Amino acid sequence: MLMFGSLRASGHRKCSCLLVARRSSSTSSSSTHNPPSVSLDFHRDASLAILTLCNAQRRNALTYSMMHQLDAHVNTLHEWSRDISQNNARVLILTGSGGSFCAGLDIKQDDDKDVLQDGREMTQHMSRVTNCIQALPVLSVAAIDGNAIGGGAELSTCTDLVVLSRQSTIKFVHASRGASPGWGGGRRLQKRVGRRKALRMLLLGESVFGEEEAEQLDYADYVAEEGESSLDAAMRLVGDPILNLPCSQSVRAIKRVVSVADGDEDVIDTASGRLRYVATDATDDDSMTKEYNNTTVKSEIDAFLQVWGGESNRELIEQTRESLKDKKT
Repeated sequence: MLMFGSLRASGHRKCSCLLVARRSSSTSSSSTHNPPSVSLDFHRDASLAILTLCNAQRRNALTYSMMHQLDAHVNTLHEWSRDISQNNARVLILTGSGGSFCAGLDIKQDDDKDVLQDGREMTQHMSRVTNCIQALPVLSVAAIDGNAIGGGAELSTCTDLVVLSRQSTIKFVHASRGASPGWGGGRRLQKRVGRRKALRMLLLGESVFGEEEAEQLDYADYVAEEGESSLDAAMRLVGDPILNLPCSQSVRAIKRVVSVADGDEDVIDTASGRLRYVATDATDDDSMTKEYNNTTVKSEIDAFLQVWGGESNRELIEQTRESLKDKKT
């Protein structure tokens, strides 16, 4: 049984961005020898937070341990952004280490746990975590190098802005895996790109490419210059301008106004940052109905559970696992 609780995250990150104060550490998160982790670092007098996915050997695919750490860090971010004594919080950057953003769920985890058996808890957990990121009162940015695939593509939808490197790719591969979005990405993708494009991306494999976005912005908000990382570009184009504004209160006030106008309060209380639904360990349908009182959120979770672990999904997951084994040997 997958037990989703709070864990203390470990690991430190040396930021590659020259515009951000470097954190002294003898350990680099890009090292392939470190265990999978999620790191959270604060910079510029705690006005800027950088949340980094670190599982470079598997293109930052999320293990269960990383999901625990991500949850703990998001709780820390809510405390940071709403602490009255810490009124300088302004920007969160979500990124990945080692030249990749996130390859979704790590289907071949080191403990060989059957990821197909824990669909209900996983989708409840990650839906809550991604909605909590969306609910932060600061400006959030996804800085994407390399690939954002499957669940990684879903993560790219939970921030306010998206910055791509020239070599980045965003692709929703759920349909080709016999699955559907389960981390809130389907609902947010439709809001970002509209109904028809969302269907093309989810069902027909239409992808987002950094080079194409550089010519005409569509999914992304900014694209890095040639040879520039997405993190450096995010700092140059978003971080520094926001940090140079006269006060953080206006950042949070404007974020709330836009969130309410966009209908986010159907899912989250933008005043408190709390979700209007709460994840539960209960597995009976009545409890799910009572806890997930938002129809859109609940329908996405229900759709995921209808296909996750089904015959087609299981067969395709096993094929992917065998392919990973062949590559390893």
